Amino acid sequence: MWKIARMGAVGAALCGGASAARAVDGLVPFNGTILAACVLTVGTPGVLVANGTYTELSSSAGGGLGGIITVLTTGASFKVSALAPSAFTLAPATGNDNVSFAAAYSGSGATTMPNTPGATQTSLGLGVTNVVVNLSATKASGNFVTGNYTATVTVRCE
Repeated sequence: MWKIARMGAVGAALCGGASAARAVDGLVPFNGTILAACVLTVGTPGVLVANGTYTELSSSAGGGLGGIITVLTTGASFKVSALAPSAFTLAPATGNDNVSFAAAYSGSGATTMPNTPGATQTSLGLGVTNVVVNLSATKASGNFVTGNYTATVTVRCE
């Protein structure tokens, strides 16, 4: 009888019956890197409207609409500008004759910008800035004729 009891105690010790298992921890590291980036997202295209004498098409005239672009920056060294086109990409036959273009922009959000000439670079803060881009096309002589006009302003973040 004594041998059976002794063997039962040894068996219980080997199977962990009397002692509790110890917890073991493992550490899992997580790393991430955000590179400096500037992301441009076009929201709303602009709308050009003719003035009363049809010598100017402008998005800032009554009934016109500035284009909206969202700028997201993750670095502090970026600057934005809005470069006017040199010609319409779509226009009637005489649509590009004697035309000069001017772009301007303003912004709110991470960076607040008053109405700024397009080629002027403005430093951007970190985060999201909503930029309104305006365009005007002016005829030095003659008038804009009936037809569709399309132009593209290049918004640059560098």
